[in-house]
Amino acid sequence: MYTSWAHHYVPKFNGCCAFLVNPLFIFCILKDNKLQLGNYRWLLLYFAIFNMACSLCDMLVPVCVHNYRYAFSVFTAGGPFQEYSEFNQFIIAFRCSFIAATYAILHAHFTYRFMVLFKNKALAKYFMPYGLILTVLYCILHMIYWVITCYVYIGADMERKLYMHDTIMDVYGVESTKLNMIVALYREGSQNVIKKSIIGLVANTISSVFCVFVYVTLGILIIKKLGSNSLIMSKKTKKLQTQLMKALIVQSVIPTFVSFAPCLASWYQPVFGFELGRAVYHTSSVLVSAFPFFDPTAIIFFVPTFRKRCKELLCFNFPIKSAANSNAKEEIVNVSAQVPS
Repeated sequence: MYTSWAHHYVPKFNGCCAFLVNPLFIFCILKDNKLQLGNYRWLLLYFAIFNMACSLCDMLVPVCVHNYRYAFSVFTAGGPFQEYSEFNQFIIAFRCSFIAATYAILHAHFTYRFMVLFKNKALAKYFMPYGLILTVLYCILHMIYWVITCYVYIGADMERKLYMHDTIMDVYGVESTKLNMIVALYREGSQNVIKKSIIGLVANTISSVFCVFVYVTLGILIIKKLGSNSLIMSKKTKKLQTQLMKALIVQSVIPTFVSFAPCLASWYQPVFGFELGRAVYHTSSVLVSAFPFFDPTAIIFFVPTFRKRCKELLCFNFPIKSAANSNAKEEIVNVSAQVPS
């Protein structure tokens, strides 16, 4: 299904970039001997693998957001799971659960950075393998929670699909009854449908707001600790912790703007019964696809060792280095030649 050029091509472009940057990021982690990341490297590797899984899901299950009057909807806009079936209806709910998993992974990163500063001995003793296993289970629980809300409570039944029928047909030329959809209907529907829609959206809202609150709180505590005089740590280690914290702040800001804010706007705009336009709805799904690409880029940018490794791998500064070294040698020769005997 073709919706618009940006909605059709930008997520695919972001996905391709994610499959270029994340393997590069993995290579930097595995080949690093300078930073000595310790157990944190396993969390970063898990993070990179998740990013690629998220991009793969974006490309296999492209979604489109479309709101109409008092209804919010998401439907599959192409790919191998476009045709309606109960399994494909589950797949779109599974696709949406990656939003929750993103928050869970951020919690893991902030918790690790917090424990490095406050409970470092316990972290070094128990993180491998228990901490990493707990991190994976925590993400899975978040995903299960969202699958239940998106499949059971706001998964589109026939009543909700018929409510969206005319607008979907007018805009996209497709029968809504043949689509895999998630629809939250706030008014102009049966009491049961409205009740289930409200339960599903409130449950997802509570989850999202709680997740943002947790990593913002942990971030504030970490920043305060890094800036205090009570922190017993070498300058080199403290510098690395500050670099990683800067990257983590950017990593948390990205989903806040590309996931949290667009989701809340899309969910609650129909409550007031007005429409923002197709461009705004398409932007929501386009922005979500940018997360797996920009997140590893943020770490590479803020950690100089990773940045240098990427430059060396891509051969960006070999000619410059050679030229600089030869110029330096010439200057040394010239200077030594001018020194009187």
